[in-house]
Amino acid sequence: SPLVFATLLPMLFRYKPWADKYDQLLGTMIFVGLGFEFVATRSARSVPDRISRWIEKIREKTPAFLRERSPLVVVVLAAIGFALFFSFFMLRWHWKMKTSVFDLAINNNLLYAGLEGVFNHSPITSPTDPSKYLGTHAKFGLYLFLPIYALYPKAETIIVIQSTLLGLSAIPLWAFAKKRIGAWPAVLVSLCFLSYYPMHSANFHEVKLVPIATFFVIATVWAVDAKRWILTGLAFAAACAMREDMPIGMAVIALALVLSGHRPRAGMIMLVIAVAWFWFLRFYLMPKASAWWFPKMYQDLWALPDKGFSSVVKTLLTNPFFVIHHLLTKAKVLYVLHLLVPLMFLPMRRFYLWAAFIPGVLLTVMTTDYQPTITFSFQYVMHWTPYLFLAVPLCLASIAKTPDFGRSRMIGALAAMCFATVVLTFNYGAFPMRNGTFRGGFAKINFDFTQKERDRLAALRELISMIPPDAKLSATEKVGAQVSSRKIIYSMRKGYQDAPYILASRRELKLEKTMPFFKRAVKENIFGVVARRADFVLLKKGHDTSGNAKLAKEWRL
Repeated sequence: SPLVFATLLPMLFRYKPWADKYDQLLGTMIFVGLGFEFVATRSARSVPDRISRWIEKIREKTPAFLRERSPLVVVVLAAIGFALFFSFFMLRWHWKMKTSVFDLAINNNLLYAGLEGVFNHSPITSPTDPSKYLGTHAKFGLYLFLPIYALYPKAETIIVIQSTLLGLSAIPLWAFAKKRIGAWPAVLVSLCFLSYYPMHSANFHEVKLVPIATFFVIATVWAVDAKRWILTGLAFAAACAMREDMPIGMAVIALALVLSGHRPRAGMIMLVIAVAWFWFLRFYLMPKASAWWFPKMYQDLWALPDKGFSSVVKTLLTNPFFVIHHLLTKAKVLYVLHLLVPLMFLPMRRFYLWAAFIPGVLLTVMTTDYQPTITFSFQYVMHWTPYLFLAVPLCLASIAKTPDFGRSRMIGALAAMCFATVVLTFNYGAFPMRNGTFRGGFAKINFDFTQKERDRLAALRELISMIPPDAKLSATEKVGAQVSSRKIIYSMRKGYQDAPYILASRRELKLEKTMPFFKRAVKENIFGVVARRADFVLLKKGHDTSGNAKLAKEWRL
C-alpha cells in the first residue's frame, strides 16, 4: 500500500513549482506525510512470514563484525561526506566573495587576535573600544580551536571547522539513538539530521558559534547517557562556552535529566553550573563591558517604562494572552513548520518532549523586532535543531513500546520522517546543488564558480598582497571577510578610523553608511590611490593623490 504514494512523486519532486512556496509545500507534506505513515504502519504490520524468514536468514549469514559495525560505518561515512561537501561549497561561496564582515570577518578576527593573546575584542563592531564586544557576545568557546587555527590562520579554517563539526554531530546522535531504537533505525535518524535543510541553510550563513555548538550539545547528551563522565564534562563545558545563550539549552537538558530520574545527580550538577554561568555572563560580566542591544529584539513585549529582559518576564507573568498574540503570527507559524514538518512533528507527540522547544521559543519565536530569528535560513534554527533531533529517538522509542503493534507504528513514523525529509531536502536543501533554490541567510546560493568570479578573486588577492600583513585596514562588507586575518581590521560602514589602508569594492559602496566615509577619504585627498584592479581599489593614507580625481569620476563619488 505505500506504493500508492508513488503517484505523488512526480509532483513532489518537481522543484520549480515549489520554489519559494514554502507554505504550500509544507502544508502539502503534513497531509502526505501523515498518510504515508498510516500506510507504512499497515505495511509493517503485514510483512509475510516468508519475507521475515528470508531477512532473518540473511542476517544470520552476515558476519558478526559486519552486523555490528556496518551501521556505524555508514554514519561515519555520511558524516565525513557532509563535512567534505559543505566545506568545499562553503569555501567556494567565500571565494565568490559572498561572505561578509558581519559575521565571518568578526569571528576570524577574534581568533587571529587570540593568537596574540587578545580575547573577545572586536574592532569591527566597536572600533573605538574593541573590548566592548564582550557586551554583545561572549564567545570564549571559540578559542578552543586556536591550536587548529594556528596551523592555518585564515577564514577558510573556521569555515571547515563549522562544516566538519556539524557533520560529526551525526555520530553521537546515532550512538544516543541506537540504545533506544536499534542501530539501523538510528542510522536513518542520523541521515535525516544530515539532510535537514534548515541546518544546510544555517551552515551557509557565514560562520556562527550556535551551529558549531551543536556538536558539543549532542555529544554532552550522548556522554552523560553513556556515563562517560570526563567526556561529559568536556563537551558540556565547551557547549556552555560557545556563546552566552547556549547555557539556556544546556540547562533544559540538565533539568530533563533531573525530572526524568535519568542521571539525576549529573543533571543537577549541570543545571547549577549552566544557570550560574548564564547569570554571570548575562547579568554581570557582559553588562560591565557595554550596553547590550539584543533585548531590543523583544521590545514589543516590554512592560514600559521598564525595558530589557526583566520587563519581558513581567509581561510573561502578567499578560500571557498578549504574549500569545505576538507568538501566533503567520511568519512564526511558518518558521516552526520549517523545523517540524521534516520531522513529521515527532517531538510534539509526547508532551514531555516539548522541553526541546524551550531554547528555540525563548531565543527565536519570542523575538518581536528581528526578522532573522524567525527565518529558517539563518543560524538561529540551531537553537532548535540538536534538541529536536535528540527528542526524535525518544519519541520513536515511546511509540515502539505502545501496545497493539508498537514496533510497526515506530517503523511507520520513522518512514514518514524519512519521506518528508527527502522531499523537502530535494526542494530546499543543498544536496541537489541547484542554483537559486537553496537559501543561506537572505541569499540564494549559487554552487558554480565562474571564470569571471575566479578572475575577480585573483584581482582582489593581488591588491591584498600589497598590504603589509600587520597593517591596520578598513574594508567594505564583502572584501573585509577576505582580509580579516589581522589584529586590527575595521568595517568601512563605521569609518576608516586610524587605519592607514582602505580596501574597497565599488559594488559595496551602495550601503548608505559606507559611502560617506569612502567619499570623504577620496575627495578630501586624505587617502591616495595605490592600485586598482577590477572593481576594487586600494587606498593609502598620505599616498600620492593624483589618481583620486579619476576614481571619483568613474565611481561617481
